[in-house]
Amino acid sequence: MKIIYPVTVTSKLNESKAFYQEVFGFHVVFEADWYVQLLHEASGIEIGLMKPNLESQSHQLHEEFPGKGIIYSFEVEDAAQEYEKIKKTSTHIFYPLITEEWGQIHFMLKDPAGVTIDVVQQAKEQ
Repeated sequence: MKIIYPVTVTSKLNESKAFYQEVFGFHVVFEADWYVQLLHEASGIEIGLMKPNLESQSHQLHEEFPGKGIIYSFEVEDAAQEYEKIKKTSTHIFYPLITEEWGQIHFMLKDPAGVTIDVVQQAKEQ
């Protein structure tokens, strides 16, 4: 195996592309009117976005993501810094920055397709 990247089937292709570019600094590495491949250069993370109901795709790939049941955890060095940066965008943060009792610092938001994104800073080893 070389790499794994999620592909979200969404009718909000352009909105999702703009979201990942603006909020997390992804860059387009491939774009067609039906598919976008995004890359976060610093981490190597890739995300795909594909329109639903494409005749060229198997019927198992036609249904649009329903907006629940998937979480992307983006681990960062400084969750508070990311929180302040993202608060300055038009993105709605639905779970504010919090330090959990087990030490994890995180907050959550959703992309335009409804994917939950958990921005996480792991607890420091004592």
